[in-house]
Amino acid sequence: MTMYSRIASEASPIVVRHAPLGRLLERLRRYGRQIGLPLVLALLITFFAFTSDVFFTVENFRNVGVAAAALAAVAFGQTFTILTAGMDLSVGATVALVSVVAALTMRNYGIAAGVAAALATGLAVGLVNGLVITRFKVFPFIATLAMMSIASGLGLQLAGGVPVPGLPEAFGDLAYELVLGIPVPVLPALLVLVVAWLVLDYTRLGRRIYAIGGNEQAARLSGIDIDMVKLAAYGASGLCAAVGSIILTSRIASGQPSLGASLPLESVAAVVLGGVSLFGGRGSVLGVGLGVVFVSILANGLNLLNVSSYAQMMVIGAALILAVALDQMLISRRSGG
Repeated sequence: MTMYSRIASEASPIVVRHAPLGRLLERLRRYGRQIGLPLVLALLITFFAFTSDVFFTVENFRNVGVAAAALAAVAFGQTFTILTAGMDLSVGATVALVSVVAALTMRNYGIAAGVAAALATGLAVGLVNGLVITRFKVFPFIATLAMMSIASGLGLQLAGGVPVPGLPEAFGDLAYELVLGIPVPVLPALLVLVVAWLVLDYTRLGRRIYAIGGNEQAARLSGIDIDMVKLAAYGASGLCAAVGSIILTSRIASGQPSLGASLPLESVAAVVLGGVSLFGGRGSVLGVGLGVVFVSILANGLNLLNVSSYAQMMVIGAALILAVALDQMLISRRSGG
């Protein structure tokens, strides 16, 4: 027996012995993102159910639904931009600007006009973001960061730096109505979920968004109009932010120029925790829905345990870091890094 054959014969039992472990690790890498969040969410619900007497009640879950509705709408819009390997940091300022515009319009022209003005404003902000990114080739981070400042300043200017009162009473009452036991604010969030899911999974636009996020150069060479797809993605983000703003404005019954300050962090956290890659091209809006539930349950449970809002921000930030680190690890392992 030669030296090489002897080494091979001695090494082969080790390979066989570790093969099942290797297959197990590969399966964990492949399915970890799919089963990890539901498992953690189940453990989280179990923990809060044992530590709080009111957590596992119908009334509390309705409160969670109402609190999650605005975040859900914004996060579903944010999904479009992140799937293209971009990001919309202006969603919080868009929510504030839309709230002021909706309140001013509603106070003078009624609820329908106010909702229409809100949706148009959100769409306009999103399209401007898309134009700056595609026509002027500004990185999404810089473009939407600048828009955050512009939209925030415009909202404060329109409102004079103070809340806008005098909204129709019927509009404020909607936030506390139930339809078949479901709080009304949850319904538009569910509608946004369904529309986003249909667009991303069953339309040509959705396939092109995934293609651009997966490999923009290859998508360009295949004939996809990159600029138009990105414009649509950021327009969708602005429109969804407007829906979230309408939900929040209804809850507080006034236009608030400082509304939605935490939504950029929370929406990105929900999207990434839901399995959408920050590098684009991978993830689903249904997973984002689960991410929204996780963030909302976490915030609700911590509130019931009297944990301060500052500590909650720290927890959400840490969860975001872990999710991104896991995403990076999975990508590096796939590429053999």
